[in-house]
Amino acid sequence: MRIVIFMLVLFSFPCLGMGQNVVTGKIIDELGLPIYFAAVEINETNTVAYTDFDGNFSIENEKDFHWKINISSKGYKTESFFVLSGGSAGEIVLRYDEELKKLLEGQ
Repeated sequence: MRIVIFMLVLFSFPCLGMGQNVVTGKIIDELGLPIYFAAVEINETNTVAYTDFDGNFSIENEKDFHWKINISSKGYKTESFFVLSGGSAGEIVLRYDEELKKLLEGQ
């Protein structure tokens, strides 16, 4: 019985090590409102995550850290950030592009 428990514990360690390369954050606009369905992409990979209704995202990749993430959404300027380690990226503010600024100003 001890051998079975030892083997289960031993084989569970690789599972615990996976998923360590995760970054979470929130995308908001200049007014502090969440941006829905903004694309968060890890540069030079096919890994893309999208924000939820509250602007939250979580992105995971097998690639070790020192990622460059690109954040884009229609009506906003694309932003790029470097992620040096896992955890939370906090709140990321996207700036309006020129077309949306003109629309908001009524021009």
